[in-house]
Amino acid sequence: MSIFITPQTFADSFKSKRAEAIKNYKNGEVKLAFKKLEALVKKGDSEAARDIGLLFLRGKFVDVDKAFNWLEISAMMCNSRALDLLKREYFKRGGPHFKPTRIEYIQSKCDDYKNKNRKLAEKPKKKKKLFKKKYSKKNDNQSDTKFISKSVKNSWKKVQPIKNNLKYSGWGSAFAISKNGHFLTNHHVIKNCIEVDIYYNKMFGSAKVLAVNKKMDSAILKVNALTPFYLSFDSNDHKLGEDLYAAGYPITTDLIFRKAVKNMTLSKGILANTEIIRSNFLLISVPIASGNSGGPVLGKYGLIRGQITAGYDIKKLVTNFDKYVKRKTGANSSQTLETNITMNLMISSIKLKNWINSTNIIYKNDGKRRKKLDSDEIGEIATRTVSAVSCYR
Repeated sequence: MSIFITPQTFADSFKSKRAEAIKNYKNGEVKLAFKKLEALVKKGDSEAARDIGLLFLRGKFVDVDKAFNWLEISAMMCNSRALDLLKREYFKRGGPHFKPTRIEYIQSKCDDYKNKNRKLAEKPKKKKKLFKKKYSKKNDNQSDTKFISKSVKNSWKKVQPIKNNLKYSGWGSAFAISKNGHFLTNHHVIKNCIEVDIYYNKMFGSAKVLAVNKKMDSAILKVNALTPFYLSFDSNDHKLGEDLYAAGYPITTDLIFRKAVKNMTLSKGILANTEIIRSNFLLISVPIASGNSGGPVLGKYGLIRGQITAGYDIKKLVTNFDKYVKRKTGANSSQTLETNITMNLMISSIKLKNWINSTNIIYKNDGKRRKKLDSDEIGEIATRTVSAVSCYR
């Protein structure tokens, strides 16, 4: 729903009206209670939005999706209590609502909210005449990032998984790299799988394994269906400290193909070291939950900078890194890695692209760097291109 934001100048009256709405809720007048609370939100009461969220989260009629939607609305209106609750859930690694970068987006909306209220207080704006945009068929195509054509849907219907006696044995993540159904995932995700199924833009299809690289822990999959949204590679040199975004489906995801898959996650960090580890890998400080294996690591231009291989134990990593530094330089490693930042490994995008091209299955050119993207724009790209993978044996 749209929220009409006005300065909070009626805080006292808001409190009594909220209490009245909660009383209605407790007396069984649920629709009336929500109607009153929503009216308060439109007038600028962030506490009312928080109350709606809590009622959906802990009340008589639990709806987690609606709960977090309203809590986000409250936090975007700069409600600190709603923001604190979201931080606890969105930063909980392996939790069902693991969305670290979402907090950054919410805080940016809070800043916009503050600025808008400040401008309203300084000088009321004149109402502008609104002109409806004429609908054009030119907009109804696959360049629109929210459009899936009938031909795409029909192509996926033809490759839907067939019921069989195979047992569901594991999951992971993948991402589309061509318009013709090619995906990348980790080798360890599909190892020994008799059947591999892919979830892509709310569509399911069976995939074939075309090539694997065990040393790189990567594999090329193929679904005989159309994939209009796919990622391109960034083969520029990796820079220490560059922003990175890891996307994938965590361990909490229900990947049984007859059920919906909803909780893709996006987490943000940086490239922690430019030294290639074991010929193919780079060290990153991006939080990763189990199940993200095989997903992409995107840069600030929305291009592939690497691929997740596995979460890495920080103590083990520090020990191994100390040995590596001592072997290379003879000096003791500093303790800079011993932080609260979760360290993980990604496969270099440069190594990945070179391997893919060497297979002669498909050929990938370098993607073009255009404008730098915000976290929510990266998230939109990930939502359209990152897939869940389920394994059956």
